[in-house]
Amino acid sequence: MSEDDSKQYGIDSIAIPSNVDEPANSDRYLTGIRLALAVLGLGLTVFLPAAEISIVSTSLITVSEDLNGFDQSSWIITAYLSAFTGFILLWSKISTFFGLKPALIASVLLFMAFSAGCGAAKSVEQLIIMRAFQGITGAGAYSLPSIAFFQLVPPTQYNIINAVSSSTMAIALIISPIIGGSISQHDAWRWIFYLNLPAGGVAAMLLAFVLPARFPAHCEPPLEKHERSWRSTRSFFEKADLLGASLLLAAVIFLVAALEEGNVRFPWNSAIISSFLAVSGFLWIMFLLWNWYAAREKVTVEPTIPHRFLINRCLMSAIFGCIVGGAPMTIAAIELPQRFQLVNESSPLDAGVRLLAFAVATPVGIVVASVLTGRLRIPFVYTLTFGACLQITGFTLISTVPTTVNLWNGMYGFCVLAGMGAGVTAGTFYVLTPISCEKEDQPLAVGLALQARMLGGAVGIAVVNSVWVNYVRSHLASAMSTAEIDELLSSIGSLAQYPQDLQTFIRGVCGEAYNLQMRATLGFSAAQFLAIAALWRKKPFRLSEQGTLE
Repeated sequence: MSEDDSKQYGIDSIAIPSNVDEPANSDRYLTGIRLALAVLGLGLTVFLPAAEISIVSTSLITVSEDLNGFDQSSWIITAYLSAFTGFILLWSKISTFFGLKPALIASVLLFMAFSAGCGAAKSVEQLIIMRAFQGITGAGAYSLPSIAFFQLVPPTQYNIINAVSSSTMAIALIISPIIGGSISQHDAWRWIFYLNLPAGGVAAMLLAFVLPARFPAHCEPPLEKHERSWRSTRSFFEKADLLGASLLLAAVIFLVAALEEGNVRFPWNSAIISSFLAVSGFLWIMFLLWNWYAAREKVTVEPTIPHRFLINRCLMSAIFGCIVGGAPMTIAAIELPQRFQLVNESSPLDAGVRLLAFAVATPVGIVVASVLTGRLRIPFVYTLTFGACLQITGFTLISTVPTTVNLWNGMYGFCVLAGMGAGVTAGTFYVLTPISCEKEDQPLAVGLALQARMLGGAVGIAVVNSVWVNYVRSHLASAMSTAEIDELLSSIGSLAQYPQDLQTFIRGVCGEAYNLQMRATLGFSAAQFLAIAALWRKKPFRLSEQGTLE
């Protein structure tokens, strides 16, 4: 694309990676068995924190019943996602200053430690706290391999490595609910977290022995000791945007807390919910102002989101798409297994198996997106429109499923449509991110995309949980007292103690609440069309044969 074309379509801010002419067999890139082992190690590393997002979905009822806190069970998910969201970009900065390989190994070891803490929790409150710390370290174990994947191969193979990395994350959605359900069914839910210890140990050893020293700068001349001062701890605190990261984390926590507790523990018009929303809004504004100031003034801090990112229409469209596209995928992975257990009386293992219809379709959709945008070179807007339409159709149909105890088999077909659509859009937005910026900006851009996806998931879960609780409370009021409803929500396992007629009524109300959740999910799915519209131009963006944006 010529410079004149760029100006004509208003995209002169879009940068093409500067290394597109590097030979595919450059010593910079791994090949053969070493590449295969590196992909295995990185894949296992990213699998573990990705699995933690949904592995508890089939275990929440069992865990909360054991610890007596179903009414707080959603915080087991959102504490992880919120902390995860706030630290992804900070881990990217850590890898820049201290090296990608050391940061990778450190994140895995810390993730293992806090996983052990989760397994040892004696109360819901302890588990929520440990899950938050697990999310902080999981952010590194999740984002850094995603950055490393794109450093293993030349740009011409980005669509292939994107399919591998994205499918690994999606496969975690497939296997983890089944693993969690199988373990919980045998009253051993703590092993959901303990399993990260041996698996994390294997991943850490692979990374330590397979990745070259100083990866991905292993082919560059080593710096002299005095030239490495910028990597020091002092330089990290001077250049890393700790203020921006803190503002972002606080903004996310206050927003998620307000959405989680609104009309659940506190009315929407209560002082605490209003205060949380106001504080969150103020912190978001301060975060944006700080980024603007850090980008324009002569300060040593490298802003969390550089100004060149904010004026890059293609990149910002992909990031927004990751936010609104991350919500439906996370909501389905967390809420559908709970529906199968509460409404359809499935065991935790059966709930995980039934989720396969959605979970298997998601990586298939990612591969389809890779083929459409890579091999067939279909423009991104057309691929995204196809995926969004599939997704909306699927979730719309899921929201109409009967709430009877016997699950209607048509539900599986609807889940396939929704999962396929979620995979197509996620895969397309993800491959669009690194090719929209310069090579040196790719780690930060990929980290930002992952953070956006987790932010969407955290907000989405908070919204639909509030929708579910509000609906259940208001519609059970005709048959149960407030105290009975509170007792039921704090210990959902007590449902079996009620008379059969009341059980059927409660399951029906819960089923309608889950259907309402799916209708709320449609809002996130439809919002993807805003990102698609922002990408539109007369000559649509597509992937060139050289693996760049044209």
